[in-house]
Amino acid sequence: MPHTRDVSIHRGQPDRLIWLLSACLAAAGGVLWWQGLSLPELEPHLWWPVLAVLFALSERFAVHLPFGRDNHSLTFSQAPLVLGLFFLPLDELVLAALAGILFTHAVLTRLPPIKVAFNVGSALMQVSLAALVFVLTLGVLGADAADLSPASWLAALAATVAADLTSNLALFVIISLRQSAWDPRALGRTLAWAVIGTVVVTDLALVTALLLRRDSNALVLLAVAGTLCVLLYRGYHRQRMRYSRLELLYRFTRSVDQAMRDESVPETVSAQARELLRARHAEVVLHGDLDQVPPGAWWAPAATGTAVRLPRGGDSGAHRELRDAGHVDGMAATLRDGGDIIGVLLVADRLDDISTFDADDARLFEALAGNAGVALANAALVERVRAAASETEHLALHDPLTGLPNRLCFQQRLARRLEGDGPVAVLLMDIDRFKEVNDTLGHDVGDRLLQDIGRRLRALEGDETVVARLGGDEFAVLLGGEDVHVEGMVARITRDIGRSFVLGEVTLDVTASIGISVTTAGGAAAGSTASTALLRHAEVAMYDAKRGLSGVARYSPDRDPYSSRRLSLIGDLARALDAGTLEVHYQPQADPATGQIACVEALLRWNHPVWGQVPPDEFIPLAEHTGLIKPLTRFVVETAVRQCVAWRDAGTPVLMAVNISARNLLEPELADSVARVLVQAGLPASMLKLEVTESAIVADPERAVHALERLVDLGLSISIDDFGTGYSSLTRLRSLPVHEVKIDRTFVRHLSEQAEDLAVVRAVIRLGHDLGLDVVAEGVEDEGSWRILQDLGCDLVQGYFLARPMTAESMTSWLRERMAGLATRLHADPGTPPGKDPEQPPRAASSH
Repeated sequence: MPHTRDVSIHRGQPDRLIWLLSACLAAAGGVLWWQGLSLPELEPHLWWPVLAVLFALSERFAVHLPFGRDNHSLTFSQAPLVLGLFFLPLDELVLAALAGILFTHAVLTRLPPIKVAFNVGSALMQVSLAALVFVLTLGVLGADAADLSPASWLAALAATVAADLTSNLALFVIISLRQSAWDPRALGRTLAWAVIGTVVVTDLALVTALLLRRDSNALVLLAVAGTLCVLLYRGYHRQRMRYSRLELLYRFTRSVDQAMRDESVPETVSAQARELLRARHAEVVLHGDLDQVPPGAWWAPAATGTAVRLPRGGDSGAHRELRDAGHVDGMAATLRDGGDIIGVLLVADRLDDISTFDADDARLFEALAGNAGVALANAALVERVRAAASETEHLALHDPLTGLPNRLCFQQRLARRLEGDGPVAVLLMDIDRFKEVNDTLGHDVGDRLLQDIGRRLRALEGDETVVARLGGDEFAVLLGGEDVHVEGMVARITRDIGRSFVLGEVTLDVTASIGISVTTAGGAAAGSTASTALLRHAEVAMYDAKRGLSGVARYSPDRDPYSSRRLSLIGDLARALDAGTLEVHYQPQADPATGQIACVEALLRWNHPVWGQVPPDEFIPLAEHTGLIKPLTRFVVETAVRQCVAWRDAGTPVLMAVNISARNLLEPELADSVARVLVQAGLPASMLKLEVTESAIVADPERAVHALERLVDLGLSISIDDFGTGYSSLTRLRSLPVHEVKIDRTFVRHLSEQAEDLAVVRAVIRLGHDLGLDVVAEGVEDEGSWRILQDLGCDLVQGYFLARPMTAESMTSWLRERMAGLATRLHADPGTPPGKDPEQPPRAASSH
C-alpha cells in the first residue's frame, strides 16, 4: 500500500509559511546529506538514472484520492528509496530522487513553483533521513546489509517509516495552518495509514532487492505480478469511485428536493455541483441570461446544447477563453426541461492542482445537469403554482372592483384584532341613494363612483386601520390600538366622501350613513363569532343612521333586532297572533274648529306576558323583518273594518284609518285583500282610510303609485303619514293619488314653543290646501297647540289633548257620549275649545 502525500495547497493563502517550511525541510535534508553517510552499495550496482525513472514513475502514476476539499496522491516512492539504500551511494540516491520528483512535478504535472519547492525539499529530507536511520539501525542491530539479512530488512523498514512519518507530519502542519484548524484525530488516521502503506511497499521493495542479489531474471515475474496488482487496484479504485459518484448523485438529488421546499434550487444546485465535482467555482446560468451570453464565453457551446470539458493544460481557443476568464479548467453542461434548453450549469477550477476534470467527472456532471434541469423546471412550475395560488388567495380576499379587502378578509383581520387586549372599533358605511345613481346614470358610472370612493377611503389606511368593501355600496373601516379615535375618523370620512365626485361629464355629491360599533379593552371575546357580532352591531347602527337625520349612529342594544329580547319577541309575536292576544286600540281625530269627530285611527297594541306593553316601534319592524307583517296587517284591517261596521250600526258612524307598511304597499294582492274584507263586512270603501308613510312611497315610487291607484279605484282615501320626516316633497305629492297629509308629531308637540316648528306646520298646511289635500296634525297635547292649529286652518287634529288610544269598548262609549254631549258643552261654555274633554286623564309621555 503506497503512502499518502498531500499536493493541494489552497490559493489565496499566505505563501510565506510554505516557502519557510520547504526551506527548513531542504536545509535539514542537506545537513544530513552533508554528514557523508556510507551506504552498503551492494552488487549489482544500479545506474542512478534508472532509479530516477522509478522515482518519476512512482510519482506520475500515483492514485489520486479526494479527502474532503483536498486531494492526496498515493505513490510507490518507497520502493526506489529502499533499492537506493542497498545498491547506490547516498549522493547518487539523492540525485536520483530529486531528478525524478523534479521532472514529474515541474515538467509533467506543471505544478506551481511553490509546490515544486515543497515536494523537492520534502524529498531531500526523506532520502537523507532514511539513509541516517538505515545506517544507525544497522549499527544498533550489529547487522551486515551485504547478505540482506532480516536485520537489514528491519533497518530498511525503520528508514522508510521514519521518512514517511516526517513527510506526513510536515504536510499536516501546512494544512492545519492553511485551514486554521488542528485535528489531531485526522493526523492519527493519516499517520496510521501511512505506516501501513509504507510497510507494504517496503516489503515489495525488499523482495525486489533479494531477487536482484540472487537472480535478477526473477524480476520479470515480480514486475508482472506487481503490474497486475497495480492494475487490479486501479480498476478497483475506479469502480469504487463510480459507486461513490452514484452516492454523490443521490445526495445531490436529495439536496435539490429539499431546496424545492426552501425555494433555493439554483443556489443549492451551484453549491452541490461545487462540492461534488470538487471545484472552486460553480454557477447556474438560467434561460433569461442565455440571451446575452458574453462574447468569448468559454461555456457558450453549452448554451446551444453541446457539453464542454476543458481539462487543465490545454492550448485550444476554448482553453484560452477559459484562462482569460480566470480559470484553469472547467466543464459546462446544458440544463433542459424536456427538449427545451433552460440554462447552463458550469464548474471551474478543480480544488487540487494534480487532478483535473476527466471523462468520469464529465459523465457525473452530465447526470447532475440532467437532474438539475428537472429540479429547476419543477421549481419554476412550483413557483408558478405558488404565484397562482397567491393570486387566487389575493382575489379571494380582495374586492376586484376597488382592490380593497373584501368581507372575508375584513372578518379575518377583525377576528385577529379581537384576540388582542386593546379597544376595537368598526365603522360600517352605506352610500345613500346609490341605487338611484345606478338606475339613472348606469352601472358603469356606479362602478366608477365606487372605485373613486375606494381610493379616497384607502388614504385612511394605517398600521392599525383597515379599509374594506363588503359588497355593493357598503364599506367598512376597522380601527384598533392607537387609531381608535372614532369621532375623528367619522369626521375624515364625512369630509372625504362629501367632496364632489367628477365622473366624466357628471359631477355627483354623495353622502353616507355610518354605523359605529366599539369594544373596550378586553370587552369582546376573540374569534369569528365575536367578529361577526361586532360587524352585525355596526350594521344595525348603520340602519339606525339611515333612519335618522345625522347620518351617523352608534350601536345600541335597545335598537338591535337581534338582541336576546327581540329574538324572544319574534317567536312570541307569532304565537300572540295565532292566539288572538293582540289588541286593536283606537284614537279619534277631530275638527279643531267644531270638535266634531271625523275619523278614528286603529292602533295595534301588544301586552306581553313578561315584558308588559311592547311599543309598536319595536314589534312592527320585527314583523316586517320576519314576514309577519302581512298577517298582522290583515288582522288589523279585518278587526278595524268590523268595528267600523259596528259603530255605524250603533248610530255613531265614523271614518276608520288603518296604517300599512312599505312591505304591505308593495304586495300585488293588497287591493284585492282589502276589497275582499270590505265586501265580507259590508262596509263602503269610502269609510276606510289607509295611512302610508312617505318613506314607503320613496322606496319604490313606481310600484307604490301603481298600488295606491288601485286602492283609490276601490274608493278608499289615502293619507301620507309622518309627513316631513322623509325625502318626499309637496311637489311630488301633486303626482300621487293621495287625499291627505299627516304632519308628524315631532313638529306639533312643541308648536307653541318653537318658532321653527310653527313655520314648518304653517307652510305644510298652506301648500297642502293649495294642492287640494286635507291636513291632519298628530301629537296635539296642549290647548295652545290646538288653538294655533285651529287658527292655521288645519283640517283635523289628533293627540292626547283630545283623547288617548283606547279599547273598542271604551271608544264606543266615548264616541256615544262625545257626539251626544258636544252641542250641550258648546252651548254651556262657548269659550272652551271644542276638543277639550274635562274628564280626560293627565297627559302621558308618549302618544302611540
